[in-house]
Amino acid sequence: MFDRLNDRERVLVIGLISFVSLLGIYTIVTLLSDLRNNLSEEIFETRSQAGELDRVIREYNYLRGLQSGGSEEDVSVMYSKLDQILVRYNLKDKVQTMKDTSNVIQKDYNKITIDVSFRSVLLQDIIKLVYDIEKNKQIQAKVDLLSFRKPFAEKEIYDVNLKVSSYSRLSKGK
Repeated sequence: MFDRLNDRERVLVIGLISFVSLLGIYTIVTLLSDLRNNLSEEIFETRSQAGELDRVIREYNYLRGLQSGGSEEDVSVMYSKLDQILVRYNLKDKVQTMKDTSNVIQKDYNKITIDVSFRSVLLQDIIKLVYDIEKNKQIQAKVDLLSFRKPFAEKEIYDVNLKVSSYSRLSKGK
């Protein structure tokens, strides 16, 4: 059949076949590229959803602990978790004092407060510490007080006071 065509018709048929082939290849490449982009977006969304799920689980466990009595956060557990965070940000050796108090609030809740004083620390390390406590829920507690002063005008180091409090429901037997 191809032999019966003259040169002009052969060029036209070869050009048409080439055009259709290139159009098919372009379509396949475009579909594969779109599929790859969609999968990349889905992977990114899945990773962010996992982080969000972890955050929601930590908040749920914190609130459940408050509602059910929250015996998980006693003073020794709070000290242990706080020490882990202090070591993570190289703040442990800069602690000047660390003391705790315990108060009963409205006869139903126990408030445990740890008062920590730091000497000569970088402010960004303290912000990371507060972020781990408040947002990442490394401790089932809240920062009640954060105060700082700059003892040396020429240096970017601060003396910081921090109060971390945890609330737990007292059991009915007490």
